[in-house]
Amino acid sequence: MKTLIQGGWVVGFAGKEHEVIKDGVVVYDGNRVEFVGKEYGQPVDKKIDAKGCLVSPGFIDTHFHSGINASDYILNDSTKTDFFASNYLAHGGPTREGAHSAHLKDVDIGQRFSLIHVLKSGVTTTFDIGGAGGEPERYVDMIDQVGIRCVAGPSYKNVAFFHDKEGRLEYDWNDERGSKGLQTAVEFAKKYNGACSGRMTAMLFPGHVDSCTPALMKETKIAAKDAGVGIQIHATINLFEFHTVMQRERCTPIELLKKIGFLAPDVSLSHCIFVSGHSWLAYPYGDDLKIIADSGSSVAYSPLKYLKLGILMESFDRYRLAGINMGIGTDTFPKDILSDMRYAAIASRVADKSFLAGHPRDVFNSITLGGAKMLGRDDLGRLQKGAKADITIVNLRDIAFGAVRDPVRSLMETAVSRDVRSVIVDGETLVDKGQYLRLNEEDLLEKVQAKGEEVWDSVSKWHWTGKAIDEVVPPSFQMR
Repeated sequence: MKTLIQGGWVVGFAGKEHEVIKDGVVVYDGNRVEFVGKEYGQPVDKKIDAKGCLVSPGFIDTHFHSGINASDYILNDSTKTDFFASNYLAHGGPTREGAHSAHLKDVDIGQRFSLIHVLKSGVTTTFDIGGAGGEPERYVDMIDQVGIRCVAGPSYKNVAFFHDKEGRLEYDWNDERGSKGLQTAVEFAKKYNGACSGRMTAMLFPGHVDSCTPALMKETKIAAKDAGVGIQIHATINLFEFHTVMQRERCTPIELLKKIGFLAPDVSLSHCIFVSGHSWLAYPYGDDLKIIADSGSSVAYSPLKYLKLGILMESFDRYRLAGINMGIGTDTFPKDILSDMRYAAIASRVADKSFLAGHPRDVFNSITLGGAKMLGRDDLGRLQKGAKADITIVNLRDIAFGAVRDPVRSLMETAVSRDVRSVIVDGETLVDKGQYLRLNEEDLLEKVQAKGEEVWDSVSKWHWTGKAIDEVVPPSFQMR
């Protein structure tokens, strides 16, 4: 079926970069774009009026963890100030005795909810790090039901993290754990790469530079080449990781990845905040950004995650100007790619002390072309003839926007997920008039609330203090 979208600002692709076509037209036939321009004179089966809207290539979220938002509340665990805003080490390390009770994760409610959540922010492709680890067959079936385009695979590492009864972090090393995890990930890639009518892309996800041995990372490189898939690894994500690697290897995590031959154009680095020269490190030696740029590796930056922890990337523009391909992810709730785009720009201005930093063009490129390059796809992240019909329509005709001159600037400065009107993936409309079409959202939210209460009730069973959630993360005001 041939569909025409008309009347809005169309972000077309002009061969090397995006261009904005006022009162433009997009035509897609099946799951491919047929035409992008000003006028289309041939007959069509359906017309969509996008007056007052930005018609954009679908957004690409390059770092996402599917699951319920309840555990996100523990990100700012007030009992773990000794781990220096280390995010997952605060809420990701149970006691050994309580490990079986921690991090309740389910396919049908929590993971489904988060994928619909990110889809409704205009994301048509997401990198779901480790999302397929629990029940891969049911997970892939759920992805097929949701309809999103997904880059997925189980995560694996040599280390399991635990806290003792005093809150001290313990590394539990096990080479066999890492090898088995890699084997499981490769089996997933071979079985499910190309599943969901081509919307599923497999990728290998070794955990972190400090939780994987150099041997496991080298084996991952070989396995990825054999399977024909890419790699994403968490790198330089907190001070604890930086100093652990520095102590063990006498080099930065990025220098270690270079030394073992890990970095390459098919490799992306999650977060990548604490590189040489970052103000928190007091380590001015070497040039981690040049190493990444020279290798062709990409960086998947999740700005809101670090802003919640009081941390800035120093800075988005500095990485980009070094020649690094940048993507943007949503590693915390709300998983709103439009807000994260804005946070990336504003955080860069604060870090650089310049209002000229964080240009709308550059952050928009990161959630479109940057993500597509990271995935090795030239048919995503752009609207041009032959590209996949992954399209996001954002309503700019609202009192919040007022008069609009540059729709991309208005998008970056003002838009949030609730402004997304329609989301089309592979030629199918999944979100229309702001509503997800494949299930009843109210029914899902009731289940999400019940699951959230279950997660919060479990905290005292696995947290090192043995305390309830309100003592670990006190509420804003007394609740009764």
